[in-house]
Amino acid sequence: MSGRVLVTGAGGYIGSAIVAHLASTGLGVRAFGHETRFAELANIANGDVDFRAGDLLDADALAEALAGVSAVVHTASFAGERACRADIPGAIRTIVRGTRLLVDQMQDAGIDNLVHLSTYAVYSTFATREMPLSETSELLPDDLYGSLKAEAEWEAARANAAILRLTNVFGPGSGLVVKTDVMGHFRNAVEAQTPIKTQGGGGQAIEFVHVDDVCRVVAGLVATPRTESLVLNVGAGKATPIRELALLFQENAKEILGRTIDIVDTPAVGDKTWPDRFTTIERAQSLFPWFPEKSLADGVREIVVKIEG
Repeated sequence: MSGRVLVTGAGGYIGSAIVAHLASTGLGVRAFGHETRFAELANIANGDVDFRAGDLLDADALAEALAGVSAVVHTASFAGERACRADIPGAIRTIVRGTRLLVDQMQDAGIDNLVHLSTYAVYSTFATREMPLSETSELLPDDLYGSLKAEAEWEAARANAAILRLTNVFGPGSGLVVKTDVMGHFRNAVEAQTPIKTQGGGGQAIEFVHVDDVCRVVAGLVATPRTESLVLNVGAGKATPIRELALLFQENAKEILGRTIDIVDTPAVGDKTWPDRFTTIERAQSLFPWFPEKSLADGVREIVVKIEG
């Protein structure tokens, strides 16, 4: 590859992991975003990484970041519905307008290799639908996050992007960001030696994908430019009940840390539950036969080992 790979949102959970992974493969990387975690990331990313602080909607900063770049991995976003609802104008600005400006400037610069990170929330979150969800399933987003990400996909498709519809990403990643989703809550409970809390019996099932597997898919797509847009579901192809996840944390806490962690179930809260969703991943597997490599059990074990460290 003749130029660097630009990673937007480089200080985030997924972005920082991708920066570190691409650098470890020998690629020249340009990390672009808010510089809050850049000093820490510089100590973790072993390889050729050029750090550029800037805002995605700053046209001049973005143009400078794109100079000498041959591929772009676009991870800059708001992390889920709660974050979007907390700052609706900011979410629209970053997710939609930021993606539009990025694509416009890529086209002006003659850069034709974009890997765009999206979400399976573009299919829907609350609606009861036929499963599994495939890349050809109709997009029926029913929350703000999914709606904005669906609009961003439309912008990314103008650049013949590889669009990755990620399920729930988990794993230690770069170690710079601890997630605040169900994985983060269970991890924090183990660290604090407090009960793991589930709701409604823990029967609700969620599809997970390890962040390391996401990084490997991204690396493979960066190395293979496209002449048309490509959409891939990036998940496990199955959903795991929350109760099973809680048991994995409980078992690993006992085995690795010698801690006895109780699991406490409480009544389900209406807006905290939604229909089980899972995707087909055959299209991703046709391109990457190894995918997915890391199991949920392996990933939970990694998370608990990090607590010990």
